[in-house]
Amino acid sequence: MTTTPRVHWWIGFALLSLGGLMAVVFFGAQKSLPVISRPSEDANILRLACVQNLSPDPQRRTSPYPAHNQFILSLWEPLIECDPATGQPQPAAAQSWEWSPDRLTLTLKLRPDARWSNGEPVSAHDFIRSWRRLLGRPIELAQTLFPLKNAEAFHLGHLKDFGAVGMQAVDGLTLRLELSKVRSSLVAELADPLLSPLPEGSEQILAAASFFRDPTALVTNGPFRLQRADYDGFRLLASPHYHGSRDVRLAGLRFIRVDYLALGQLLLAAGVVDIVSPMSYGEKRLMPTERQVKYEHELVLGVTTLDFNVSRGPLRDIRVRQALALALDRSRLTNKFNPGRMVPAWSWIPSMPGRPGLNLLKKNVEEARRLLAAAGYPVGRGFPVLEMSLPLWQRDDPYPAEWVETWYQELGVRTHISHEPAAVRAKRMTAAGDYDLLYSSMVATVPDAGDLLSGFLWPSEINATKWVDKKMIGLLNEANTLTGERRLAALEKAEQLLMTAVPNVPVMFERRQAMLAAEVQGWYPDPLARQSLRRLWLEPALANNSRREPGL
Repeated sequence: MTTTPRVHWWIGFALLSLGGLMAVVFFGAQKSLPVISRPSEDANILRLACVQNLSPDPQRRTSPYPAHNQFILSLWEPLIECDPATGQPQPAAAQSWEWSPDRLTLTLKLRPDARWSNGEPVSAHDFIRSWRRLLGRPIELAQTLFPLKNAEAFHLGHLKDFGAVGMQAVDGLTLRLELSKVRSSLVAELADPLLSPLPEGSEQILAAASFFRDPTALVTNGPFRLQRADYDGFRLLASPHYHGSRDVRLAGLRFIRVDYLALGQLLLAAGVVDIVSPMSYGEKRLMPTERQVKYEHELVLGVTTLDFNVSRGPLRDIRVRQALALALDRSRLTNKFNPGRMVPAWSWIPSMPGRPGLNLLKKNVEEARRLLAAAGYPVGRGFPVLEMSLPLWQRDDPYPAEWVETWYQELGVRTHISHEPAAVRAKRMTAAGDYDLLYSSMVATVPDAGDLLSGFLWPSEINATKWVDKKMIGLLNEANTLTGERRLAALEKAEQLLMTAVPNVPVMFERRQAMLAAEVQGWYPDPLARQSLRRLWLEPALANNSRREPGL
């Protein structure tokens, strides 16, 4: 049975009438509303608001909100974690690793003190079990393991013998991985939450969702274990068997389901939750209570793009693509629609740990007009109408209409935008490519510039732009054999080539903002939103002593 602490009338009213209360609280006259005291059952429990339906299955991807990663990494621990400040791999479930001289074999040693939440030791066989299951998942998940020898063939059904896949449990504490070709970023890639281990019997528990009836049946190897699961969210307690349990200062975690980010902010103000990440953006406003809060920012390791179908019409001409890229005023639109949240993108890779972003593009309308004229379309004369296909859920996104209006005003190029059902768009997304433009985004899973560039190694039939360049492929393959500064130099050459050919136009990066109660300590920015909550703690005394800050 789930028990709910008694709350003030205004919180209950907020849950029933969010729209009206938000209008009164945030846009009407300001007045101080009471803050709910932390219930005794939540003493030293960190409470997070989440807007998506979470699942404790590590081999599922949900909406790319931080709460998903934080939830999974609280329950499960992969072999590696990446230092958010440097991007360098650090020991997690594995205590060490070693490459063979040809860098085609990676041998990892597991921690001898790693334990499941029931006290049993974590074994290399648990990783093999989990990864075999992952290879049976959809390709967008299974491809995480494709760098391993024969992994892709096994996933596609071309190979039936799982023993031929490049993963082996040499003994209980030794995992050996064989690569199909050299891949210098592999160790960092092992930090992906998808690559967490699974104990025997867990696949059936996850498939049947029996953890709702019996949360203790789900055995995990992370710093926290599942105590309660229901429609309202999840409650976790610190696992006494976790190898680093002495350093975990929280007694547990609560992930509380909310319908809107704005409601999460209101509940934080009320004292019901402690973290909202990401928080919604809007005009600056004061909190409706006296609860002390603070704001943290991080640049998301991802990019929003306009994708050209280079296989048809005038978009086959590099001069046309360059003209369209040069005509866009990214700064004006991000300042107009999302000041503080969206950042103009002047290259493909945002600033990231160990690598500042490059400045390879610019706004230059005169050069854009010259290039378009040189391609045979002076002031857009004779240029066919471009077709931009968008999903129905992007109807309220203001950016596409503004991009195409800019092209019309500056270059005379007209574009027709179609918001289409998924089935209609799926027909367009064929090898023939019945579209000229797509509007999309990509988020990295590894703190490495090569991850956001790796899509250009894909064959044209699964590449939205249909752009395949042998020199680009060569640079990316070369980068995968290098480390350190030499790798960064090869990736920079690849990015420069990409920004010259512009099969895609990067338009925006995202800056994510988190809202925290003042008593939450230890928060740190992570471009992949993989903050390990075991590093956080609560200082109740700070709730009344920190400076009050205005919200956004």
